[in-house]
Amino acid sequence: MTRLHTYFLVILLSCFGAVLSASERWETLRAINLVENPTNQTSYGSRGELGPYQFRSSTWRMHTSKPFRLANDRTSADQIAVQHYDWIKDRLNSAGIDPNSYNIALAWNCGLSAVISGHIPMQSYQYAERVNNLARNFRDAEATQPEMVVVSTKTPPPAPVVEFKLASSNSAPVVRLVTEPVQFRITTNESSRFVLAAIAPSFTLAAN
Repeated sequence: MTRLHTYFLVILLSCFGAVLSASERWETLRAINLVENPTNQTSYGSRGELGPYQFRSSTWRMHTSKPFRLANDRTSADQIAVQHYDWIKDRLNSAGIDPNSYNIALAWNCGLSAVISGHIPMQSYQYAERVNNLARNFRDAEATQPEMVVVSTKTPPPAPVVEFKLASSNSAPVVRLVTEPVQFRITTNESSRFVLAAIAPSFTLAAN
């Protein structure tokens, strides 16, 4: 393999890995959303949590200077959720901990320092298990989803048909393009006439 081929292979694998990483991130965040706020409540929680991901104000301010009330705005909440996910993932990697859906859910629930130190409350394990199961279900559903087939409702134009006639054995053939389908047929009458029909859309005839 040449150096150029190796270079393009590395780029291809990097792009493929980025797609897989983004997919896993959204599967995990979708699962966190369903566990944290399945009924889409917009009021503050008992500890001041807010929005689809139930951010606390301290977590929100780690990633943005926008007002905390925007945690109820789906677009803003998704943006901060992605940033917080990536922040947790990077620090789990640095600590030598696999940044899978389960461990990210643990850190989301009880905090990054608790996961790194191993001082994790029991309810956080249960929370992470629910998130991980949902994320896995999303991945399985995506993998088994049938490919979409687009069917055109437009009526295709009639296929062009080439017809040529031979008036006599010494004359050149006359070629014309007709739009109506003509069946292939050969006649043996006195004029030595025969007709050739083709349904191919790009049939050409070269006559000397």
